[in-house]
Amino acid sequence: MLHKIKELAFVLSGKLNANTKSKIVFYHDVHSPEKRYTDMSTSMDIFIQHIEILKAEGYTPVAKIKNKTNQIQINFDDGFKGIYDNKDYFVKHNLRPTIFLAISLIGQEGYMNASEILELQDLGFIFESHAYAHENLTSFNDEDLNYELKASKAYLEDLLKKEVNELCFPIGYFSDRVLNCCKDAGYKILYSSLPGNYHNKRTDGLVYRNLVQFSSPSEFKAIVNGAMSPFFGWYKRKQYVNPDENR
Repeated sequence: MLHKIKELAFVLSGKLNANTKSKIVFYHDVHSPEKRYTDMSTSMDIFIQHIEILKAEGYTPVAKIKNKTNQIQINFDDGFKGIYDNKDYFVKHNLRPTIFLAISLIGQEGYMNASEILELQDLGFIFESHAYAHENLTSFNDEDLNYELKASKAYLEDLLKKEVNELCFPIGYFSDRVLNCCKDAGYKILYSSLPGNYHNKRTDGLVYRNLVQFSSPSEFKAIVNGAMSPFFGWYKRKQYVNPDENR
C-alpha cells in the first residue's frame, strides 16, 4: 500500500511539474536473473523499460548533457560488476554512462577490476571519481579529506590515462568545506544526489541527479518529466551538512 501511495504521488507530481528539461538519472548496478551483486541493483528488464520510456517521452540518452532540454545522462555509482556483465546491451543501444569509482572497491568481490574498467572505457564508457574509501566526506578532517580527493584523482588518472576532474559524493553527503576542498583538489564538476534539472547548477559546480534505481515504469516516467523537483528540500536537509556535524 505504501509503495502504491508513493507511486501515485510521483505520477501526480510529474504532471504538476511537467517539463522536458535535461536531467541526470542514476543507478548503482544492473543485473540479469542469473547474477545480482547488490540489493541496490536494477533488473535489466526494468532498466530496458526505463530506456524505452526515455525515447517514448522524447529524450535522448547522451554521454554528456549539452542541451537544456530533452537529453538524459545516465550515471552509475560505485563500479559494480553487473554493468560489465551487461555491457552488450549498453553498446548495442549506444548508451555510454558515467560510472563513479571508489578506489577501495575496485577489484573487490562484486565490483569491476581494473582490466574490466579499461575494457569498458575502450567501448566508450566514462569513468570519474567517487573518492577513495567510499565514506561520508564530511566525516574526514582536512588532512584525510585532502587525501581522499587527491589520491583517488591520481590513481584514476594513472589507470585511465586521462584527466579526471569530476567527482560524485559517496553516500551523497557534502558541505561547503567539502565543496571547497574538491575544487582545491582539481575537481571541476561535482555530482550530488539532490534531485532536479541538469542546468539548475549552482555557481560552485554542483550538479543535481535523480535516483531511479527502484523506480517502476510509471514512477520513472514521472521523474524524467520533473516529479522530483518538490522533494529537493527534503533531500538537501538529509545530505547537506553545514557545519560538518559528523567530524
